Amino acid sequence: MLRNAMMFAAALAIMSSQAFAGGGGKNNGTLVVKNSSVAPPASVAVVIDPPASWSKWVAPFTPAQKTELSKRATIVASGGSQSFAVKKGSHKVLAVNTVTELYTTTNVTIASKQTTTVTVAP
Repeated sequence: MLRNAMMFAAALAIMSSQAFAGGGGKNNGTLVVKNSSVAPPASVAVVIDPPASWSKWVAPFTPAQKTELSKRATIVASGGSQSFAVKKGSHKVLAVNTVTELYTTTNVTIASKQTTTVTVAP
């Protein structure tokens, strides 16, 4: 019994991590979003591929808009960065300043297994 357990553990150790995790054949990439807001420093709420209707939002946001944003956003502190696993292809990055509610959108294209960095400062 101990021998079987040891052989099973050895087999797991030998398997490649991609095959074991189930991601071996996928052509995904990494998107790194950096927050460069400095004057005044502010966190940004980042959403990858937001709904098209969000492009018509105007500050100050309504309570309903703030709720929608809070459900989908990842907060990135001033000077910080956050990595997102994304599929290859075209993506839109929405970055909302959490203080002023001003925002920017950036279009980015991810190639297979590529890491792309986008700097935002809304």
